[in-house]
Amino acid sequence: MSVRNPRKRVSERMKKEIANFYKEEFVRHQARLETQKTFYPEETYVEIEGVLRKIIDEIDKMSAADNFEELAQRLLERIDVVTSLSRSKLDPSYRVH
Repeated sequence: MSVRNPRKRVSERMKKEIANFYKEEFVRHQARLETQKTFYPEETYVEIEGVLRKIIDEIDKMSAADNFEELAQRLLERIDVVTSLSRSKLDPSYRVH
């Protein structure tokens, strides 16, 4: 009979929830980027979109890293420099409808 460690199970579940949170955030930035497509040269847009897609596709793998939250936060901050999504919440002039 094997006994599972409840702390590990909770920890794994929490990691999954945190990964899902960040995945949703990156998807929001991806949608925002789509609305800004006309403002970027095609090559730049394709490159940024590719980076976002790779992050979204691999976020579950990345969540295994010990510093996952720090890594995800830094990536999110860098993507936000491009999309300005966080500023749009503060300043309505940045919102795209």
